[in-house]
Amino acid sequence: MKITHLVFLFMFTSVFTTIAQTPPIPPASNYSGNIHTDVTSTISNATSISNSNDFYNFTAKFQKSKRNEIQKLLKEKLKGYMLKVQGSNYVWSKESNGYLVFECTLRKKTMKIFLNKNEVSQYSYNKIRTLGNGLQKLITKHSRSRNGFNSIEHARENVKRAKRELERAEERLRIIEGNNEQF
Repeated sequence: MKITHLVFLFMFTSVFTTIAQTPPIPPASNYSGNIHTDVTSTISNATSISNSNDFYNFTAKFQKSKRNEIQKLLKEKLKGYMLKVQGSNYVWSKESNGYLVFECTLRKKTMKIFLNKNEVSQYSYNKIRTLGNGLQKLITKHSRSRNGFNSIEHARENVKRAKRELERAEERLRIIEGNNEQF
């Protein structure tokens, strides 16, 4: 009879600990080549730059709260380009000889920049590349202090996250201890 209880206790504990495992926490940041990512507690900010011999491409995903600052920067830096507003979407573009040579599309939480380097001057390319670098800093963690975040706020968020994890771990421990006392 005692062996049956021990086997049952072992199986229950094994199953419970498998079910109650803590989900993995995503890394705080990721940097690889021209890709920057800032993972916050709920939303990921990420940018990617592709710069080949012929084309320059910039893509970004960001928190909705950053959109106004991004929009302000784009309006300031892209004054000479044709702007179309389609609802909440902004599209700046430039054509040459009937071909699209530049396009910047800003949506609620994403944006894209395309530039055909063969059809623009070195000055225009440098201007767009500098804009992309500025946007990357604005969107990712590399500019937290400039965007109203500072190390104290970041540390406080880490403490809150650690407290929540501690509470979950203590609850799991209480459940396991309670189950062990029953046998």
